[in-house]
Amino acid sequence: MGFVDAIKSAIIVNYFNFSGRARRSEYNYFLLFYILIAIGFSIIATLLASTADNIFAALTSLGWLMAVQGIVYLLLFIPSIALAVRRLHDINRTGWMLLVMGFFSFLIIPYLVLLYWVILKEGDSGPNNYGDPVK
Repeated sequence: MGFVDAIKSAIIVNYFNFSGRARRSEYNYFLLFYILIAIGFSIIATLLASTADNIFAALTSLGWLMAVQGIVYLLLFIPSIALAVRRLHDINRTGWMLLVMGFFSFLIIPYLVLLYWVILKEGDSGPNNYGDPVK
């Protein structure tokens, strides 16, 4: 699955889909997409702040940018959670593990182990508790 196909799958096709499985490539491409959006907003914020005539113009511009950024992140919140749950299903783990990851994210070592499972671990090659492998 390529970059564009992964984004379409996560945002359009499987927006509210918390069942089934998601391949590692789909998850990693969506993660890259999310990071690129964050970098884009950072670049725009830097440009707006550096080209403003005064502090009030900069704050007004940044306020609007933060509002747009918040809306974009809210729209991406549900598909990112759904994709993470499907990715956990691909490695035969329950989606509730995502909640555990959130609670224990302040403990760096267990969090890195769980992150390894989600990002790097190959999915099960055969059927598991959550369905057949994604092709």
